[in-house]
Amino acid sequence: MTDDIIRRQTILPDGPAAAARLLEPILAEAAGEGAAPVSLTLDYAASARAGEGVCVEAGLDRATRTLAFVYGRLLTKGGDVIATGSAVFRRVTDITKAA
Repeated sequence: MTDDIIRRQTILPDGPAAAARLLEPILAEAAGEGAAPVSLTLDYAASARAGEGVCVEAGLDRATRTLAFVYGRLLTKGGDVIATGSAVFRRVTDITKAA
């Protein structure tokens, strides 16, 4: 697991897929440029209302030549977990050689 965590402050949108709308793009960013989603799993915890300020964060758990395994979570301003997500992304380039 890397220590590079991406964090964004934003507003929780309205709708049934609000957590997914916020988590999927930041998970893709953590996976790296040129990543295409293979799977996405979301688990829900605390509730939050549309319009509330939230924090979205994600990081790279591990990577192979062609796959990136990432994790993320959506938090209330107070730090309560609204949702967690994990995903696998297929990489076009070999990310193990990056850096």
